[in-house]
Amino acid sequence: MKIAIGADHGGFLLKQKLIKFLESKDYVVADMGTHSEDPCDYPVYAEKIACAVSSGEFDKGVLICKSGIGMSMAANKVSGIRAALCQDLKTAKSSREHNDANVICLAAKKISFKSAASLLNIWLKTEFAGGRHAKRVKQIDELSRHCGNRR
Repeated sequence: MKIAIGADHGGFLLKQKLIKFLESKDYVVADMGTHSEDPCDYPVYAEKIACAVSSGEFDKGVLICKSGIGMSMAANKVSGIRAALCQDLKTAKSSREHNDANVICLAAKKISFKSAASLLNIWLKTEFAGGRHAKRVKQIDELSRHCGNRR
């Protein structure tokens, strides 16, 4: 599985640790920045990861900022992305099982590395259940086409 990972300055240190964790599990990981703790704009990295996943270049994406909120909001603007802010195992599992989330967003200031690694592990191992959930995921994906030009 190919995973694109990115963070802003607030998520940089956790990103570095999670890259090593993912590589130890034999995932192919692309670090798409940021590459330091210098202040930067999180939408830049959300766009990089979301576009890489949406295009099919990568299977899944991981985004990290201080709260996870900004990253999830920005990533979800990209068509085909279902980014989920996950802070507990139940949410991580259901975001994959029920919503077929393809990007996980993590809050570097709310969870430890150990918690982040556990969340990421369950998220990556959980398969989409399909069935009644597939209809709803299709509806989510259609929102960008139906509402994209309304103002």
